[in-house]
Amino acid sequence: MTPSHSPLRVVVMGVSGSGKTTLGRSLGAALHAPFLDGDDYHTPEARERMHAGYGLTDADRAPWLARLRAELDAQGRVVLACSALKRTYRDALRAPGTRFLYLEVPESLLAARLRQRRGHYAGADLLPSQLATLEAPQPGEPDVLTLPVTPATTPADLLARALTALKVT
Repeated sequence: MTPSHSPLRVVVMGVSGSGKTTLGRSLGAALHAPFLDGDDYHTPEARERMHAGYGLTDADRAPWLARLRAELDAQGRVVLACSALKRTYRDALRAPGTRFLYLEVPESLLAARLRQRRGHYAGADLLPSQLATLEAPQPGEPDVLTLPVTPATTPADLLARALTALKVT
């Protein structure tokens, strides 16, 4: 594994229902790093808007991203689950040592997961706006590693692939 003094900051990114929190928690444990869930940093107003099925605007997201960046800056080693849907959002989070893991999930699987989700403000109604906002990582973003997810992908498989991609196995 990477030495504990390394400023490794991992942002697990993707649309709602992609598995960010599940992977983020297990990755944090494997890396002996704190896990932060970006959902915990949304305002009550933003959560209510998303619960109603409305996506957030860039203006809505700007203070949220600033809070997340401040958390990244305050941590030496950390795993953050955050949608980071646009490149400009990823740019706002690019603290030194930051790596992104993009969970690329087929829309049909995302929809199925969101229909089964209980107790979360981001439901299936939010998926179309999330997909419309998503800017998949481009070749000019070498710090973004794509992890394809299929219905057969288990959390353990995804964790193993994440650790290999980060070269910390």
